[in-house]
Amino acid sequence: MIKKEMRIMTDKILAYVFMEIEIGKTDEVVEQLRQIDEATKIAVTTGTYDIVVLLEAKNLEDLYELTVRRIHKIPGIKDTQTAVVEKIMSI
Repeated sequence: MIKKEMRIMTDKILAYVFMEIEIGKTDEVVEQLRQIDEATKIAVTTGTYDIVVLLEAKNLEDLYELTVRRIHKIPGIKDTQTAVVEKIMSI
């Protein structure tokens, strides 16, 4: 069995933000999220969360500013949950 290489992230903070969106507001929220440079991936999903965004922040303080001062203020977002990436691995 070949061992997979693990990559530890130390140069930036990655976080997934899971969002519950008001009915009919998905397109508007996506357009607002596209204006955030640190949002590297935006996925519209099924299930508990309607949108999942991958953020790349310089540090935890910047992540706080992105989530609390920018994302939480976007009209149409009902609830969010943020998961900071501790380690990422290649498969």
